This record gives sequence, structure tokens and C-alpha cells, in this order.
Amino acid sequence: MRRKLLAMDIDGTAVRDDSSLGEKSKEAIKLAQQEGHKIVFVSGRRDSDMGSLKDEQWLVDYQILNTGGKILRCKDRKVLHNDLIPPHVCKRLITHCLEQNIQLQIYNGMTWQVTKMTDETLEYAKNVGVIPEIINSLEETDWKYGLEGFMATQDMTDVAAYIDECIPEVYYVSSEPNCIDVMAKGVSKWNGIQLLADMLEICKEDIITVGNYYNDLDMLQHAAVGIAVANAVDDVKKEADFVTEKNNNQDAVAEIITKMLNHDYDVVVEKCNE
Repeated sequence: MRRKLLAMDIDGTAVRDDSSLGEKSKEAIKLAQQEGHKIVFVSGRRDSDMGSLKDEQWLVDYQILNTGGKILRCKDRKVLHNDLIPPHVCKRLITHCLEQNIQLQIYNGMTWQVTKMTDETLEYAKNVGVIPEIINSLEETDWKYGLEGFMATQDMTDVAAYIDECIPEVYYVSSEPNCIDVMAKGVSKWNGIQLLADMLEICKEDIITVGNYYNDLDMLQHAAVGIAVANAVDDVKKEADFVTEKNNNQDAVAEIITKMLNHDYDVVVEKCNE
């Protein structure tokens, strides 16, 4: 079997609802790695969000975070690629949210800031083990060098409307109900996967992607094989080549890797051009 790149969304896909990997899934990941395949987490999560996975976040070979904008090699935790939102765009969006008393969540590496705190955000912060800093002015951020991304929850409608009207340099996707992630134009899960595949000299025909939600659609549609887990939303299942029998709480990862190693997902392809 040629070397595969298996890129899996995290929440609702690879991990259980408590953000842990099942034992069968961990064993399957190790087996696939022993046979030379590359296992990747690809997610809208930022660095500061990964704490809820604890040490299990490092069991894969690579992490593609920020909805495709950041590529991290797990063995030495080296950042291989990082797309930033331009400084002038950061300034405009942060200033607007501060002036309008709109909550905006600001991300840059392990730095997590909010323009105002809410009970929901504080509860989530306690779960990931990182409490964001509340800012009251633009000067309290590192916007002058560009930022990795933004997120909006309770005020997502207001943030989305302002982006639609005034900031064509970025776009947003729904990463879960009542939540949007904001990235630079051109950033997507699939583009991040392609960048990593090129670095590893893995052909598109050897890329398998797995997801459960709307922000996974592009990577399922473009990969050689796109897989939806059993608990995926219907629109994602419709676009997938395969749907698992197991859901994210039942070691869907183990099911997928077992079938991958048994050649159940193999497709007929032309030899890749060197």
C-alpha cells in the first residue's frame, strides 16, 4: 500500500464528546504510523483550544489548526506554515468590535483575548484550561504583526454582517452551531491539507479526509476519499464517499483505519506526476 495521509477533523469526529481519544482509536493510529502512513488532526481549533486533548493531541504526526491556516509537526512541535490576517484588517475588525461592544475572540499562538467576557466563554475556557485576557483597547493586542484568526459566538451575527459589508480580505465559516471562525481569504482545511501533502510528497490520490460538520465539506469534496462519521450532519454525509458505522464516541477512527489498512478505501488512480 502506498503511503496515505489521513486527515481527520477533531471535534465530533476523531475525539469523543469529552475530547478524549478512545483506546481502540489510539491503538489504530499507532498501527497506521508503524506502516508508514501519516495521521493528521485538521481543525478550526487554535493552539489555546488544544489543551482539552491533553497529551493525546501529540499522538498524531501533524496538526493543521486555524481551519487550515497553521501546520504544526508534532514530533518537535515545529510550525511549518502559518497564514496571518493582515495587520490593517485586524485593526479594523478589533476596533469595530470594541466600539460596538461586540464580543470578538482574538487568537495568536497561545494568546487568547476577548473584547468582552461572557458566561459561555468563561465556561469553555475552564474546559480547555486557558482563561482569555479581556482587552479594552486595540493597543493591548499584537495586531501590528498580523494575527492568526478570530472567532465569534454570541455576537456572531453582528461580526458576520460587518465582515460582509466592510472586510473583503477575510471570510468566515460555521465550525459548530452558533460559532464562526474568521480566517484570511484563501485559508481552508483542504488548502492546509494540500500544503502538507506537498511537503510530504504525498499525492492527492492518497489523501483520505474525515469530518462531521459544514466546515469539513471542502476537504471531503476534494480528497481522493472523503468519509463522514455516523454522527455527521446530513449535508456532510451526502458529500462523503463513505459513512462510518461508528460515531465519534464509538471509536470511528479505529473503524476508518482498519478499513484503510484493508484497502477498503482504495481508488483507481493514474500514477502521480513527479
